[in-house]
Amino acid sequence: MLHPARWARRRPVAAVLALTALSLLLRVVALGDRSMHWDEARVGYWTLRYARGAGFAYRPVIHGPLVPILTAPLFERLGPTAFTARLPVALIGGLAPLSALLFRRSAASTDGALLDDDETVVLALLLAVTPGLVYYSRFMRSDVPLAVFALFALGFAVRAVATGHRRHVVAAGLFAGLAIPTKENVLLYAACAAGAAAVAVGWPAVAVLLPWRDGGGSGTGASPSTALRESLGRARTVAARHLPAVAPALLVALVPVAFFLAPRGPAGDPSLGAALAGKVGWLALVERATVGTWETFAASLWAGERSHAYLGFAGRLWAYLLVGALPVVVGAGYAFARELRAGARPLVVPLTAWGAAATLGYPLATDIPAPWIPVHIALPLFPVSAVGWVALARERPWRAAAPDADARRRYARYALAGLVVLSTVHVPLVLAASSVTPPLYVNVLAQSAQPADDLAPMRAVVDDAADDGGVLYYGDQYYLPNESLDDHQPTGDANWLGWWLGRLPMPWYVERAGAPSSYSRDPDVLRERGSLPPVVFANGSAADEAGPILTDRGYERTAYDLGLYHEQTVVAFVDESRLDGRSTAPRNRS
Repeated sequence: MLHPARWARRRPVAAVLALTALSLLLRVVALGDRSMHWDEARVGYWTLRYARGAGFAYRPVIHGPLVPILTAPLFERLGPTAFTARLPVALIGGLAPLSALLFRRSAASTDGALLDDDETVVLALLLAVTPGLVYYSRFMRSDVPLAVFALFALGFAVRAVATGHRRHVVAAGLFAGLAIPTKENVLLYAACAAGAAAVAVGWPAVAVLLPWRDGGGSGTGASPSTALRESLGRARTVAARHLPAVAPALLVALVPVAFFLAPRGPAGDPSLGAALAGKVGWLALVERATVGTWETFAASLWAGERSHAYLGFAGRLWAYLLVGALPVVVGAGYAFARELRAGARPLVVPLTAWGAAATLGYPLATDIPAPWIPVHIALPLFPVSAVGWVALARERPWRAAAPDADARRRYARYALAGLVVLSTVHVPLVLAASSVTPPLYVNVLAQSAQPADDLAPMRAVVDDAADDGGVLYYGDQYYLPNESLDDHQPTGDANWLGWWLGRLPMPWYVERAGAPSSYSRDPDVLRERGSLPPVVFANGSAADEAGPILTDRGYERTAYDLGLYHEQTVVAFVDESRLDGRSTAPRNRS
């Protein structure tokens, strides 16, 4: 009889590969079923415009260009669908369990900086099934690619320190270079990684002062200054060993930075195409991709000050963290507590410090308390959590204490046992409620701009209307000075962007159908225009104003909830007599 746990212990590499296959399956199955979130529609729209020749350059409003540039060729070959839009992120997220092999030590090694076989498999399992990571791997956002590339960079860096092989430094540089063009909070990753390195060097001087730690306290004879000198000496040795690999690592990192951040087509100058054609120098292109990108970011609202209430943002982000990654937090917490008692794993404290800094820092840095932010908070805790869960399985500290044991210790064990049980049932329940079912009000992994309704009927009527006048946006909320403004990405001072964002997610569906769009806020246009487009979008009071006029002209009214909590509704008025009859999906009559 096959025992999966025993098989995984004997064949850890095969187990990691099997978990990677499971990870890909969880992310790809039914990937296109969910309606496009507003953020997905925004990024998807300009990605599709780029695929159709509009050019592309870094714009903070859609974050880094890596995901759009990877997605555009898929739009050209497979068509612009929700499945295609999400596929690059799903594949990158699905391959995350492979990073566990970077943290694995050889069978003959006893280096505590790396993971043993059991811990390696558990790390791959956590990366495969953690609900928050799964959900946002099925989402056209740059958060998961940033997290995965950062994890691979961390794995190679740790492996370089543990093995002394300089090639791992170069590989870490490559993945750091891939992380840079994903999203702006790569800057926070760099700051946290530097802080974690400082903690790794300084922690031995603190550890000797802990009186409860095995081998710690004043009875050991070791002093903090001695421990710090020894730690600094080890750090200098590692730095000297790997210094020759730093320059190649930087050059390797520069390749994806220049490739993804260089403008394409008419969106900026100098462009990648001009450099490839020999019309501009490569140094000018690299300067545009690096210095120019920084200047664009620094001038954006994302680099500005934050004025929100810290506790409100923190409370929501920490709640999302527990819902999306409870097993990661529990395992990391146990590993950290265990490390405080008896230090044997050099990675645990620095990576926990990274996670703590992210936990406290992201509520300050982020502009909205979105449920994808905990992906970044949890990332450094994954290897720590693997250590903790294996220690829990081996030590079983929840076993009943002796009758005369201290009551607090018994209750602590009961609480730990409860957390273990809760973490075990948490994963399938949250996965089922978030990534399998349609968007639900109780799904706290979904952000509020996720449409609660299935927008397939809207997509169908827009597709049908593409060859007969397209769509008309009606009302002040959907105003644009002219309909050609959104053909190209907005610059930093674009005064029309706020109005255009109010149209989301409809522009994605209109653009993918190739349907023309027009705008009006004058009811006389609805009454007197000889031929209106067969689809009219209106919102709120504008829909109430347009309703009687369009009904008299034979339009049928359909309402769609565009927000998860029913705070945003659009009414689609459709003249079905002018459609070609393909849109037969049921609709939400109002």
